[in-house]
Amino acid sequence: MGQTMADRVESARRRRFVGREGELTRLEGLLRSPDPGIVFVSGPSGVGKSTLLRRFAERATESGARVTLLDARDVPPTAEAVALRLGGAAAGTSAGRPVIIVDTYELLAEVDPVLREQIAPTLPADALLVIGGQHPPAAGWRTDPGWSELLVSLRLPNLSEADSAAYLAARDVPAAAHPAAIEFTHGHPLALALVAEVLRERGSFVPDRSADVIGVLVGSLVRHTPSPTHRRALEAAAQVRFVTEPLLAALIEVPDAAEHFDWLRAQPFVESGPSGLYLHDLARTVLSTDLRWRHPELSVRMHARAREYYLARLDSPDPMTQAGVLLDLMYLHTDLRRFLQPPDQAAGLRLDRARPDDGAAVVELVGRHEGAVSAELARAWWTHPAAAWSVVRDGGADPPTVVGAVCLLAVDRVPDPAGDDTAPADPAVDAARRQLRTMPPVRPGERVTLVRFWLTRDDDQSVSPGQALITAHLARHYLSTPGLAVSMIPFRQPEQWADACAYTDQVRLPAADFVVDATASIVYGHDWRLQPPPVWIAALSAREVGSPPAELPATGVPLLVLDEAEFATAVKRALRELTRPDRLRDNPLLRCRVIGAATGEHASAADRVAALQAMLRDTVRALGAGPPADQRLARVLHRAYVSPAPTLERAAEVLDLPSSTFRRLLGTAQGRVVDALWARELGT
Repeated sequence: MGQTMADRVESARRRRFVGREGELTRLEGLLRSPDPGIVFVSGPSGVGKSTLLRRFAERATESGARVTLLDARDVPPTAEAVALRLGGAAAGTSAGRPVIIVDTYELLAEVDPVLREQIAPTLPADALLVIGGQHPPAAGWRTDPGWSELLVSLRLPNLSEADSAAYLAARDVPAAAHPAAIEFTHGHPLALALVAEVLRERGSFVPDRSADVIGVLVGSLVRHTPSPTHRRALEAAAQVRFVTEPLLAALIEVPDAAEHFDWLRAQPFVESGPSGLYLHDLARTVLSTDLRWRHPELSVRMHARAREYYLARLDSPDPMTQAGVLLDLMYLHTDLRRFLQPPDQAAGLRLDRARPDDGAAVVELVGRHEGAVSAELARAWWTHPAAAWSVVRDGGADPPTVVGAVCLLAVDRVPDPAGDDTAPADPAVDAARRQLRTMPPVRPGERVTLVRFWLTRDDDQSVSPGQALITAHLARHYLSTPGLAVSMIPFRQPEQWADACAYTDQVRLPAADFVVDATASIVYGHDWRLQPPPVWIAALSAREVGSPPAELPATGVPLLVLDEAEFATAVKRALRELTRPDRLRDNPLLRCRVIGAATGEHASAADRVAALQAMLRDTVRALGAGPPADQRLARVLHRAYVSPAPTLERAAEVLDLPSSTFRRLLGTAQGRVVDALWARELGT
């Protein structure tokens, strides 16, 4: 008989089979070994289990084995049917080791106990039973003293980058299109096949415009969801780095998410880690993309709930817990994920405050990557009170080893070299001061941070798990440092981080660039007076869900930075005009951070005036809740400004005070209001 269509199909499958040589070699080794009796090959839908099992069946047949390949879709899910098919396969009379391959085994899950306890024990002693399904072997196989010795479990991963490229090349996809396809699919074979088809037909692939591809992949993930709420749980888990039971409850808005969490844990594309459950990369990408396309409002709401959940936990006293929350918060931003490689907690990496005996290791790290001059500068800053050092430790080493470091230098606390010789002559500090002279003046009580050193042993300033911890440390500093006015961070490989800087509103500060040991550092930074942390988070939150924040309207007024004397004058003027909103409309305080933080950057002039009035009244009210002396000052302010008498003389009469005493108390009371608002302006 001539070649059939089935022969041609199998021939095409063989030509296009790439990768999996390691898994095939392992299976062939098990075929030659008499020890194992049962092999589980597991992995999520579309990862290539069936293709691998067919290829193994061919090689086993070529080696002389007696191979039977069964698809569970063709076997009724009853104990009798399974016993009949497996018993028949094992009863052949031809020579060779009997090899029984069962594919799509998840459909026979209800029969698994019977197979283990009644059917498999009747197979010939030299039989090799290979089971392919979405789930690894159940606990009964792993814990049984007999079966555990005969059991091998192979978890099938996605294809490597090289194998993915070979897969696409075998389907005539141009090499130029490979990187985008591999980045989206993460090497998942079904996804690669679908994307290859799109590239052949359309010439390009854009996930957000390829609903057909996304739909097929989503269908493979949600096919067996028992309810709409379970699907919602799956979609929620795709939005975050790790999901815990309380976080899941917050995301899907249920009081108790135990059932949904347990169901998620059992899915083949979900893994368990020390911090919770996490989805495989492709599952996360596909579900997130589909939700943004299918239900953008729900996607935005889920991100908002996750953000609120994380922000409420930022005040944890444990630095590592806080760092984890910040990484989770940053991970919500898809565009930032390629800059974050959160460390596996099992690896033991942690960031904590440096100890005196870490100095030699840190100086050695700096010298390795930045040269001898920088190493001497690091040695000089190591004990300086303006420098706050933290280190990344590898807790898995014995003893724990310093594998990274970051130095936050308080430029505002570094004395002028002309009057102090405790600080080294550092080009980075000179350049930072040069940059500050081009900006609004730094006021007393405000802070300026220069990230003087930041590097890891193996990756220097490149993206790495250690750098993820340093990034979280910097974010914590930005969000929690009272009075932070300006932050600056130098890059020796700025091109690697340019996109991250643009996304996070870190702007070029060219006057702060410096050179040490013939190595140039390019500096980016942020003026936190012009975009305070709450406004910064709001802007990032808008970008997080794909909606760039609107620009300030053309009629908007930029933030104004006043020195302390100018600020005091503006507060005293505002007190005098407290009951005259028409006059308050041009008060400089309306353009200051203290009002912008209360109203939001896009508030109208009327809203800003109302906020200023409320802030002044609240300050007077708070003063009146204090001790008797403060209460007296509050009464003076009340009669002078809050509910004013026609004149100050009349106000003094109402309070039964001599005019001179009234004016002296009024001056003191004004100063108390100025101090309270100035502290809020500086964020202290």
